[in-house]
Amino acid sequence: MKQTYYSVGYYSGRSNSTSTAFFDTKEAAEKFADHDYRDNVVAHHVSKPETIAKYDELVAMTAFELRDR
Repeated sequence: MKQTYYSVGYYSGRSNSTSTAFFDTKEAAEKFADHDYRDNVVAHHVSKPETIAKYDELVAMTAFELRDR
């Protein structure tokens, strides 16, 4: 099974560092990227079950980290 995930690099404001946000839909990634100090959307095509599980976890962690924004 092939799945596509999307990431956006952004300035986090914490310790002058950058972070990466992960999304499971292109629309959500584009909406997030449509702000200052955020990079363009990058697509990641994955097919191995363990890689899909890793990206699912990254998407969940992003949702948790961005819940108050």
